[in-house]
Amino acid sequence: MGAYGLTFTGPVAALARNLLVPAPEGWPEVELCWSSPLADPPAEGFFGPDEAVLSLVSGGHAVLDRRRRVARFCKPDPPDGHQVAHPCLSTASSYFARWDGRLSFHASTVVIGGAAWGVLGSKEAGKSTTVALLAQLGYDVLSDDLLVLDGLTALAGPRIIDLRAASAEHYGREHLVVVRKGERHRLLLPDVAPGIPFGGFLVLAAGDEVSVQRAALADRLEILRRHLTLRQMGAPAAMLLELVSLPMWRVQRSRDWAHLPLLLERLVAVTTT
Repeated sequence: MGAYGLTFTGPVAALARNLLVPAPEGWPEVELCWSSPLADPPAEGFFGPDEAVLSLVSGGHAVLDRRRRVARFCKPDPPDGHQVAHPCLSTASSYFARWDGRLSFHASTVVIGGAAWGVLGSKEAGKSTTVALLAQLGYDVLSDDLLVLDGLTALAGPRIIDLRAASAEHYGREHLVVVRKGERHRLLLPDVAPGIPFGGFLVLAAGDEVSVQRAALADRLEILRRHLTLRQMGAPAAMLLELVSLPMWRVQRSRDWAHLPLLLERLVAVTTT
């Protein structure tokens, strides 16, 4: 089983097995393991050609080894399956994606009209809320929080969407799993194909009304750079330029929940024409 283009092995991976997707042959392997915090932990925030050390939002840190293909989560207590699925896997996968020659973005991904669309946006722009609503309407959600691209193929993430409390009210809390120390309510998703052809980007922003406009070609490269998961490391220009030519829409999402049906109607319209 795997996610984000990686096959995960080891006992820690087994904890999240029911939240992952069947990994096709050819997805590179990464072993997941756990240890208690190191007595003398390395400096966090390091990223090099063969190793990365980074903080985990759930506490502790992760040590990633490119050559051995190992992600070690150093935490006081072993993670449970939900912690492994997110944030542990999304954090580690963005680094292995870079090492494996793939691009990754802080984005959700929804399948509309047979193509995967990356949903970009700043914090609290409504990415997870929007794709969760589309999921309720029967659209496949490929990933939440992290979009990994292998060329022009979007790769499936764990079968979850994490919602803030305000959004969770609109789904019925009885259908959600409380995770991340009560800070998020998790919607479980059905199975999906491990990879879907990529269609383009939807750039969300909160506003007072609903509007959808094509992003200017001159703005697209900067928008993509802004939403890279490893912005400090940049990305190969040729890979970004290939994405610039794809459709990109600026989407203003009204804060009024009564306007959400109109928003979803317009999103479907622009992504299927």
